[in-house]
Amino acid sequence: MKKKFGKRLLYASSLSLLLGAGVYSYGCADGWWSYSSLSNFTPEAFVDNSYKPMFFAPSERFYDGAYMYNSGMYNDDIVKDWTQYLGNAIPAEVVKECLVSNEFQMDTMYTLYSELRKGKKRSSIYDLDLKNKKVENFINFLNFAKTIEQYSAQEYNYWDYEKNVSEQLPSDYASKVQSYYEKMDKKDTFFMNRMWFQVMKAKFYSADKSSVVSYFEKTASSQPQNTLYYRAMGYVAGAHYQKADFMKSNLLYATVFDKEPSMRQVALYNFKALDKASINKIVDSTSDKEVKAAVWAIMGYYDDLGESMKRVYEVNPKSPHIDYLLTRWVNLQEQEVNVFTESSFKSREEYFKAIKKKIDQNTLKWVKSVADKPQDVANPVLWKLASGYMDIFQGDYKNATKQIEDSKAYAKKDDKLLSEQIRIFALINNVSQVKKMDKSTEDKLLPELKWVYTELVKNDYTDPLRYDYAANWIRQFLSATYKEQGNAIMAEILHSQGVEYYKDIKRSNAMESFLLRTNHSGIESLFASLYQYNLSDIYESRAIHLFYEDKIDEAIVEMQKAKPIKRKNTYDDEYTEFAYSSSQLYGNPFNGKIKDCNDCDHAAKQTTVYTKLSFLEKLKEMEANIASGNDVFNNALLVGNAFYNVTYYGNGRSFYYNSIWDEYGSNTINVGNRSNILNMRNARKYYDIAKKNATTKEQKAKLAYFDAKLERNDFYAQTYHSGDYYYGGWGDAVMFKKWKGFIELKNNYSDTKYYQEVIKECGYFRKYLGLNY
Repeated sequence: MKKKFGKRLLYASSLSLLLGAGVYSYGCADGWWSYSSLSNFTPEAFVDNSYKPMFFAPSERFYDGAYMYNSGMYNDDIVKDWTQYLGNAIPAEVVKECLVSNEFQMDTMYTLYSELRKGKKRSSIYDLDLKNKKVENFINFLNFAKTIEQYSAQEYNYWDYEKNVSEQLPSDYASKVQSYYEKMDKKDTFFMNRMWFQVMKAKFYSADKSSVVSYFEKTASSQPQNTLYYRAMGYVAGAHYQKADFMKSNLLYATVFDKEPSMRQVALYNFKALDKASINKIVDSTSDKEVKAAVWAIMGYYDDLGESMKRVYEVNPKSPHIDYLLTRWVNLQEQEVNVFTESSFKSREEYFKAIKKKIDQNTLKWVKSVADKPQDVANPVLWKLASGYMDIFQGDYKNATKQIEDSKAYAKKDDKLLSEQIRIFALINNVSQVKKMDKSTEDKLLPELKWVYTELVKNDYTDPLRYDYAANWIRQFLSATYKEQGNAIMAEILHSQGVEYYKDIKRSNAMESFLLRTNHSGIESLFASLYQYNLSDIYESRAIHLFYEDKIDEAIVEMQKAKPIKRKNTYDDEYTEFAYSSSQLYGNPFNGKIKDCNDCDHAAKQTTVYTKLSFLEKLKEMEANIASGNDVFNNALLVGNAFYNVTYYGNGRSFYYNSIWDEYGSNTINVGNRSNILNMRNARKYYDIAKKNATTKEQKAKLAYFDAKLERNDFYAQTYHSGDYYYGGWGDAVMFKKWKGFIELKNNYSDTKYYQEVIKECGYFRKYLGLNY
């Protein structure tokens, strides 16, 4: 499973613009890592979705890239409520089209309203009964709501700074809506409530924004405290915010946060983080314990999580607001400690010693004390698991075991996500205590390891359970354990070192023997089946190593064993064929040209198409001719070309395309592969043989120029490929020098035809000669 989150473009309605001072921050890279890749603690398992945007997200303002699309966030509820109210008077699809469809035109609304005002019995649009009181109410509502919406739903591209100023609703129109509401029959409470909200909305988006405050204070007591009520309260808070009266706006936003779950993200986003003295004054200004808790819950998002949790606990330990803060705190601790790699620490003991210090000890001590009093909190399973999970990082496995086991008593039996979360923590705790992988330990871990690697990894990517990091951590941790006890094969299978492991032919042979065995233990069988490389990968890898060692006979033997296979894709259950020995090279590797133009060579018509195997076989034939003295110059030249082309600089890169080597022609070359892929030793060896057997000036001219290419490549390898990434030379960077080959070509072979061809095709040589064309 690969959980990814794509790039999102933020759009915000004018409500966010007016009410909020915060700024969104997003991780904008497509194919971004998932939360599961750096965390084992799944907040969705403990806290309801109203808190989800506020879950901890390392590189985002809000969790899962959640943005606030205020103008449309209640569309479904609006359609549902009006459909229920209207019953059969208006078809449901018409209600939806009129209320929320982008296709609905203002001209249509004006026609409906005009026909209603003229006393017609039926509308020419949608064939509506205009004498039905509820239909009449609906059309009157549309008339006001759609007009106000032109001002309330002004969208702008967040990055377009030229078009982000909103227009204001004329104040006289707000008065018109108010007048209609105050004269209407109040018996229809549904319609009355919605028109009251339109009054509040009109006032907020008018030039006289502050009028929404007094009107709310005057009329709110007659309204049901439903979502519309708290949306209206949000407008009042926004009006106070605009006047910089943050004490009042924050108290109202905290009330909205507490009372209306659907508005928690909006309330938190618009809340103004203040100093603790000011926050304390806000808390002291209300007697509502949950609103007090909400203030600290919001401040925990912006400020000190540990302190905020303690303050919420003092107000009401059973407040649900404290739970989302605890999930944020745990996820924040994970970011500090989930750093295990075999290369990062000399030993597992060093790893545990390092991560223990990174945990917020003061807050952890308090969390543990709360977890020991489960009767005082609303969500004891969360506190038990948070405490137990953190205890693992402290090396307190006994208490971790107790807390994890105790949590099971508080978990709902049918809560699959929570039960899987508990199971993951139990496995992490058990693995952390492993000092040696013997049969007893393997047998104990095997059922849980099978569950992780054969069941969890098949889950749908929408599953919130975080197991990716755990799955990778377990493999690395057990790999380090096997490595410490001298089991190099299992260390490699659990966490591969790739080409570094397979450079050693003894280890390569040992792995081959292991994979061919039929008597694996349970844990060997499990991880052998999950090993990222197969035998053909290994044989092909060996063949590539032997090629660079110029052991062509042995390379052929290994390449012949690298049979084509079909591998099942994990993402669509289809099969992809891997050719290995029969994989075709894109260009003719025996060609040696003045210009190194891989794309040109690949696009050229191939008289002979070589596979990896046939290339090696042809190479063997040519080297045999050299050894027997048969046409040494031409054979040595062609072999030199072959070794040149199967480097980063040549047209035969695809020869070393192999999953173990993990080189596919990019600008990043693994450090361990540079000694082969960037090395000119084999090309130089055979060009030198060709040079010694050259008999004409044309032949010698070509070898002189090829020497210059080898010098150039050595210079590039040392100068530009020595870092982590190859950017090439830019600006004033040195791209050529007075190579010895250039000097020899100029001084000794200027009368050759090849010399003129080099001038024509090689700009660097022209510059060396001081030519301007």
